[in-house]
Amino acid sequence: MDLTGSFKDIRDINKILESEIILGISSNGKNITLYNCFETKSSFSVPGFQTSSFYADMVFIGAHFQKSENIKFKSISVHYLHLDEWANISGFDIQRLPDREVVIKYKLPEPIKASINDDYTIHIIIKAKGPTLSVVQKEVSITQKTYIQIKALEEKSFEEYMKVMYHIQNFLSLGVMEPVYPLIIEGTAEVCKNMIGDTPYYPPIEIFYRLTNISTTVSKTLLPLDMLFSFRDISDRFEGFLKNWFGKAELLEPVYDLYFGTLYNPRMYLQHQFLSLVQAIESYHRRIMKNYESPEEEHDKRIEEILNTIPEKNKEWLKSRLAYSNEPTLRERLRGIFDEYSEIVNNFIEDKKTFIQKVVVTRNYLTHYDSSLKDQAAEREELYHITQKLKILLEVCLLAQLGFSFDDIKSLISRNRRYRHESIQ
Repeated sequence: MDLTGSFKDIRDINKILESEIILGISSNGKNITLYNCFETKSSFSVPGFQTSSFYADMVFIGAHFQKSENIKFKSISVHYLHLDEWANISGFDIQRLPDREVVIKYKLPEPIKASINDDYTIHIIIKAKGPTLSVVQKEVSITQKTYIQIKALEEKSFEEYMKVMYHIQNFLSLGVMEPVYPLIIEGTAEVCKNMIGDTPYYPPIEIFYRLTNISTTVSKTLLPLDMLFSFRDISDRFEGFLKNWFGKAELLEPVYDLYFGTLYNPRMYLQHQFLSLVQAIESYHRRIMKNYESPEEEHDKRIEEILNTIPEKNKEWLKSRLAYSNEPTLRERLRGIFDEYSEIVNNFIEDKKTFIQKVVVTRNYLTHYDSSLKDQAAEREELYHITQKLKILLEVCLLAQLGFSFDDIKSLISRNRRYRHESIQ
């Protein structure tokens, strides 16, 4: 952000300034708040005046927040990448009639509301622009964009909203099977409240902050067959699915992080994708399914008996070695998940025993690089297809936790082009 003028004297030209908040006015007259700023460049010319450039973690256009604790919002609206295709809600009615007549009608769709907890509600809203009227009318254009609007019961900081935005972003990413990013962010706040007669009006505040790991490739338009699920698949259960997603976010956080880490980093080495997905599946099993081989009391008694038979000086070492000895192995965890979802998994993994063996050996080789396992471990094209099947397996687990029935999941898999491709490998 470039500023006309400077906050320092010419004698301090070499000092780097830091400021929590900088207030200003843009060239088109809008109030601007820069948050968490540090100076990146300053210059001084004679004759002339000083100029300076600042980096800001966040920029709020349309409001002045005097203190960091005042940066609170009533609502946040986000237009995400691929949200238009995922929601696929249109206000257009286009009719082609005889005698070269075309009738185009547009009605703004009604918002769709869902409560995710006691603090927040989620709304799918459509915003439209146009048409433009002209003395010489050569074209008519109406453009609509889909937004997710997050409303809080009471004003909350933007950092708190970002947590909700992040979970919605991941929810959409799972649905479209592609990375999803916020493209436009707008907020409303009491600090900007205006009254039009007796009606309060909250002008939108534009919000900008830096996003990491954004792909620079041109985004493609997605079709329903490219998606795992769309809004139409869950429209009658939208609120329930969102509550499940948010309600299990803390429990499944490591699983989410590992799965979406592979989705948002397509350039990750294949070996790292494989290991991340294996770890995600282990974490899922540990949190959702039976995470012990023997009853805890029985296992503790067994360890105590073992420790009583060895010299005192070796007890702490052996105790640490036995700390996780009651947990299932990777092989047992995979078997457990296959047993739980067998009627779904059978569609894309026919020989489960061979698949499990290959996953276990490959994980052990890539983790320990034991040369005796190298010839048995998957590599290149075989590793790619095993990794894709692990990803599908994990997606089946996440769909089940969302609330999809087994019949629902089988239907989603059967229509999805990527699933169909992997099922025949």
